[in-house]
Amino acid sequence: FGNSIGGSCPEVLFASCPVDIGIKGEGEYTAVEVIKSLNEGAELASVEGIIYRDSNGNVRKNLPRKACNINELPHINWGLFDIDLYMSKTAGVSLGRAGKDKEVSRPFSIATARGCAFKCTFCHYVFWDDPYRFRKPELVMEEIKSHIDTYGANLFNFWDDLSFASLPQVEKMVDEILKSGLKFEWSAAIRTDLFGKEKVPYERKLEIAHKMRKSGCTAVGFSLESANKEILEMMNKKIEPEYFSEQIKILKEAKITSNTSVVFGYPMETEETIKETFDMCYKNKVYPSMGFLLPLPYTGMYEYAKEHGFIKDEDAYLDLITERQDICVNMTQMTEERIMECIKEGASKLNELLSLGLTEDRYIRTGATENNVNPEEQFKDDKKRGVDPDNMERNVNDFSFNYSEAVFDMDYGSKEE
Repeated sequence: FGNSIGGSCPEVLFASCPVDIGIKGEGEYTAVEVIKSLNEGAELASVEGIIYRDSNGNVRKNLPRKACNINELPHINWGLFDIDLYMSKTAGVSLGRAGKDKEVSRPFSIATARGCAFKCTFCHYVFWDDPYRFRKPELVMEEIKSHIDTYGANLFNFWDDLSFASLPQVEKMVDEILKSGLKFEWSAAIRTDLFGKEKVPYERKLEIAHKMRKSGCTAVGFSLESANKEILEMMNKKIEPEYFSEQIKILKEAKITSNTSVVFGYPMETEETIKETFDMCYKNKVYPSMGFLLPLPYTGMYEYAKEHGFIKDEDAYLDLITERQDICVNMTQMTEERIMECIKEGASKLNELLSLGLTEDRYIRTGATENNVNPEEQFKDDKKRGVDPDNMERNVNDFSFNYSEAVFDMDYGSKEE
């Protein structure tokens, strides 16, 4: 076992399953050392970054492995996979492809960074214990060029928990793309406040956003999660709701599509806080990917859920949970039925505003990113539409339903924090 399961809850894993070895964190070097040790009949006690069952059946946890320099990792040999099949399956569901010709889209995913610069209480990612790192732009471009030449790729999804944590980091990558002369579209994951904080002048932020668009960026994803400050504080998001609006305004001017997500179900969630979040989305004309608080091992809310009696049997809970679009545990004072009704009310208004054409059964499970976004509506001038979220009517219906500081150390893969 490896990655999230092997590293986040090894005690439960080894107690419940006939597992011999679990890898915690990065696995490139660890997996090779494990195989080498097994082939040579050597002891596993010296292999860093693993949890294993010894010859007596006892579970041993070795020392953690130091985070690697991601710039030294070789490119993945994608020739082992049926790339054309993957491209055909993902051609119409990539960020920024709404309404575009699927036949000419040849999307490819590429890793540009590892981990995240922040620690939200609901979020779990594999590299939680390692510092946030990103690859040198020239190495990313080297890989992109290889995929263009080999597979005819023309759309790259920067498939990271957090692609860009600061504006200097963004600009270095964008400058490298523009310098290359290569023509392709791309999307990335960014912080909600990347373009939102006031310490960088508006004109400067807009300049960088326009450079992103010129380099081929069609869409970015970032998470509002909630518009309620008390909930954001419990999430440890370290953002202000107004950053969200500022960022969307800048991206809209640059004609870059905004995709966002929200999480409902924190303990202090109420009808008013749900409306507050939908009002923020309505004001900014974005239809979010919606999900419910799903406490995962190794997160703050998982510990909260255990301490407050919402998770009594970890093994049973982990066997029960499904995905973030289901209410697997309700820690609010609201009934599940009322939560769903409030979400339907907000989703219905957004669906109508953005002319998405979603049916009620697709308000939460929209089916694909392209179904959440209507760029033409998102880019329209609000003044012409007369959007007034403060005066929206509430219709009650039945319902069945991956950190921006202005300056970061420009480390490229080896810095320890």
